[in-house]
Amino acid sequence: MAKFPSVAVLLITFLASFVSSNGQRSQNTIERDQQAYTTLVYPRIFDSILVDRPETPVQFRALLYLNLANWNAWCNYHPTAADSFGRTRFKRPLSEHTLQNKNTATMYALLRIYESSPQSFGGADGLGGYRNLLRELNLDPDDRSQNMSTPVGIGNREGMDLARLMKIDGWNAQGDETSSDPQYAQFFADTTSYAPVNTPWRITFPFRWQPLLENNGLGFFFRQEHVVPQAGSGIAMSLSPADVRRRRVPSPYRNSFAPFGRLFRSDIRVLSSNAKKVFQRSAQLTEEKRLLAELLDNKLSGFRTKENPFGTPSIGVVIRFGILGPRLDLSLDNEIIYGLATNIAVFDAMVTVWKEKLRHDAIRPTGQTMKMLFGDRKFEVWGGPGKPNTRIRAGEWLPYIRTMPHSEYPSASSCVCRSIVEHALIFTNGRDDFPFNLTFPKGSSKIYPGQVPSEEVTLTINRLTDWDRLCAQSRLDAGVHFEPSIEAGRQLCSGIGRSAQDTVDTLLSGKSDFKFLKWLPTDVERFWEED
Repeated sequence: MAKFPSVAVLLITFLASFVSSNGQRSQNTIERDQQAYTTLVYPRIFDSILVDRPETPVQFRALLYLNLANWNAWCNYHPTAADSFGRTRFKRPLSEHTLQNKNTATMYALLRIYESSPQSFGGADGLGGYRNLLRELNLDPDDRSQNMSTPVGIGNREGMDLARLMKIDGWNAQGDETSSDPQYAQFFADTTSYAPVNTPWRITFPFRWQPLLENNGLGFFFRQEHVVPQAGSGIAMSLSPADVRRRRVPSPYRNSFAPFGRLFRSDIRVLSSNAKKVFQRSAQLTEEKRLLAELLDNKLSGFRTKENPFGTPSIGVVIRFGILGPRLDLSLDNEIIYGLATNIAVFDAMVTVWKEKLRHDAIRPTGQTMKMLFGDRKFEVWGGPGKPNTRIRAGEWLPYIRTMPHSEYPSASSCVCRSIVEHALIFTNGRDDFPFNLTFPKGSSKIYPGQVPSEEVTLTINRLTDWDRLCAQSRLDAGVHFEPSIEAGRQLCSGIGRSAQDTVDTLLSGKSDFKFLKWLPTDVERFWEED
C-alpha cells in the first residue's frame, strides 16, 4: 500500500499558524493538518483555479461536492457514519481506520469528481497537477478499480457515484440539457428561459433587475447575464422542494413589476430613500469598511491575509480552521463533520435565496438606477484612496466593488453568512465568544493594490455573531445592495444551519433523510443502490 511522504515535504498548509496559546500543537491539530483534502489537495490544486474563476454559486456547488467526496470516502472508516447516499455496506473494519487509508480514499474520490466535470471546479488546468500529485504519493491516477476492500476502490466508487449525481442535480453543468451535441454544449446554460425585462441601455421596469454593461478595462465591453437562474430549482441537501418553496420573503414594494406609468408613489419614495442611503454610506466609507467590503465580497477569496494566505473561504475558513478547529481542538473526525454540515448550510442557503432572487427580479443600486431616480443631481461620495470625498452626478456613481450579475433581493451574502454563523453556534452549543485577529498587509487589496490599506491593519472580530453582522453590513458599505435586501436575506435563511446539522447527524447515525432525492426525477436511475 502506498505511503504518504513526510508532511514536511508535501503538506502545503496554511493551518500551521493556528496553534494553542502555549505554542504547542495538539495531537488533534497534527492530524487535522495531515488531512489530504484541506491541507494538500485544496491549496495545491483547487486554490489557483476555484478561487477566482467561477461565479459564487458555482463555487458553492464545487465546495459542496468536494466536501461530500471527502465525507463519503472518510465515512467508510468511521464506526457508524453513512455516506451521502445512506450506504454503510462499504464500511471497513476498525483495524483499517487509519489516516493513511482515509487520505487515500479521499484523494481518489476527489479526483473522480474533478475529472468528471472540470468546469464545475474552475477548469481542467489542475488535472495534470493532481495526477502528478498522486504519482508523488506512489499512487496511480489511472487505477479505477472498485475493489471495495481497498481505499482506492472505495474512493473510486464514492467519487464516481457523486459524479453521476452531479450530472442530474439540476445545474446543467455539462450543458447537455440545452444541447443535443456535447461538442456544442454550453456549461451551466440557463434551463429556465429567464430573460431580463430591462436592457443595459434602458430601464423600462424601474423595480426589476437590469443587466449591466461591464468591461475589462482594455476596450472589451460585455453584457451581464443572470448567473445560473436554474440554481434555485436544483437540488438541496437538507431541504426538500417543499421546504424551499415555503421559504419566502415579501417584496419591499407594493407593485414591483410595474412599468413606468403604473408606479405607486410610495414605491418610488421607498426606492429613492434607499438610494440616498447608498450615497450616504459611500461618503462615510472608511478604510476599515473598505477592507471588510473586499474581504467578505467573494466568499472564496477576498484578501490573502496573513491568517488566510491561500484566499480560501474568507468567513468560512476563519470560523472552520482559524476558530473552531484550534479553539475547540477538534478531532479530525469532528472537523470533517463540521465541514460537511457548514457546506450543506451554505449550499442550501444559496439554492433558497436564488429561488427568491428570480421570483422578485429586483433592481440593484447602480449608476443607471441612480440616474433614473435623480437625473443630474449631485451627491457627495467617497473620492478614492487617500483622497477627500467628491461630488458627482448620480449616474456617474459606482459601488466600491463589482456589482454581481444577478438580481438584488434578497441578499445572498446576508443569507449565506447567517447560515454559516447559525450553524457554527449550533456546533459550539451557543458559545459565541471567539476573538480573532485579521491582519491585512499594507497594499494587499486586489481592487487598489499597493494603495489599500495605506499601512498594515489588524482588525479584531470578537464573536461569531459579529461575522454575521459584518458580512451583512459590508454589502451595504460596498454599495451593492439596498437596505431591505440585507434583513430579508437573514430572515429567509434562518434555520438552514439547523437543517444542515440535522442532516449530517442523521448520516452519522448510519442513515440518510434522502431529502436530496426528492429533487430528482421519479424515474431516475438509482445507481447508488448498485452493488
